[in-house]
Amino acid sequence: MAKIDMTKKDMVRIVQGYYDALEEGKILGRKCTCCDHIEYPPYLCCNECGCLDTEWIDISDMRGKVTQVLPTMGAFGDPDFRKVNGDYWAIGIQIPNIDHFCSSLIHINPAMIDAFEAKIESEDVYVKPYLIQDVDTKVVSWVLEDEDSEFNMAPIITAKWEDLEGYGDNTGSASSAPAEPAEEIDVSTDPIAMTVIECAAIGYDVDASTLTMATDIREDLSNESMKMIVMISEIEDELGVTIEIQEAGNLNTLADFVAKVKELM
Repeated sequence: MAKIDMTKKDMVRIVQGYYDALEEGKILGRKCTCCDHIEYPPYLCCNECGCLDTEWIDISDMRGKVTQVLPTMGAFGDPDFRKVNGDYWAIGIQIPNIDHFCSSLIHINPAMIDAFEAKIESEDVYVKPYLIQDVDTKVVSWVLEDEDSEFNMAPIITAKWEDLEGYGDNTGSASSAPAEPAEEIDVSTDPIAMTVIECAAIGYDVDASTLTMATDIREDLSNESMKMIVMISEIEDELGVTIEIQEAGNLNTLADFVAKVKELM
């Protein structure tokens, strides 16, 4: 392999160049001049052979095969993305000469996740890139190449980025319902509060009798996110409601979780 003499003046602003191109409606990658491997998302050097000599290439017309699918309606979903772009799945994508990567598949029917998983196991399913407007820039998402696919569904849009708290001129983080004050919840007569306490006891592996509505899950229990995920998974199983992980991140006390459950129910 020929020796490449790279100096600072040769360096390319990869991230800036990539997003500038997206604003113009083009999707760019970096192609290695030594082995033709394509870096996408773009990277300055080639991760296949290590060559430092790469160049921009327009890959707007690329098509990828779906290798796996992950539903995002549960704990790992992004509620704000869903409000602006509709339901989506996380998918693995394989494209020739490009390393396997993950992205979002939009304009799909979330109720058909099991049928879609069975389909990609039995035959090749292809997707094509689709530019969408994110918070402050365009990003690449994906849609099914087969426009007549049974899995397609028009997106249900419930908000715009500028309408969400924490974006634009607004302040704060993603919205969550105000917690009902702990003293207003009588655990002994509130079945939802009792269930949330039991779920918290399972998730954090503690005695339920030590928990109250004022218990702060991070200050009084643990900062381990997996324990919180177990708790909200138990809540979903017992009460039939899904608390998104981003929403849960804004809840502190068990009273907050009770209030959110009641809102969702």
